[in-house]
Amino acid sequence: MSDLKIVFHVNENDRWPFTIRSVRNLVRSTQGGKAVVVANGGAIRSFSQLDSDPMRFAKIKELHDEGVRFVICEIAMNERQVKAELIPDYVEIVPAGIVEIAKLQQEGYGYIKA
Repeated sequence: MSDLKIVFHVNENDRWPFTIRSVRNLVRSTQGGKAVVVANGGAIRSFSQLDSDPMRFAKIKELHDEGVRFVICEIAMNERQVKAELIPDYVEIVPAGIVEIAKLQQEGYGYIKA
């Protein structure tokens, strides 16, 4: 299933355990499939140093190292006063997470609300 492309949309911080498991299952059960995780709303806490779960950082970084692209919404960052310097450099900041999701769907990505 090398042509499988999925965008995971996570907007609540407490949904990360499910999201991480789902993305890991996708990546490890397909060869060459693509996964993008778009975070907005309260889910952006996991990308900032405000998060109290260091294991979550490690799991997200591990998935990134396996080829998963992580994207964070700048609007959500601004609303929550999260500074860009708090975001790990492997996370891409986009102007609007919802627009990124729409673009990915136009590129053929399936959508999963995490």
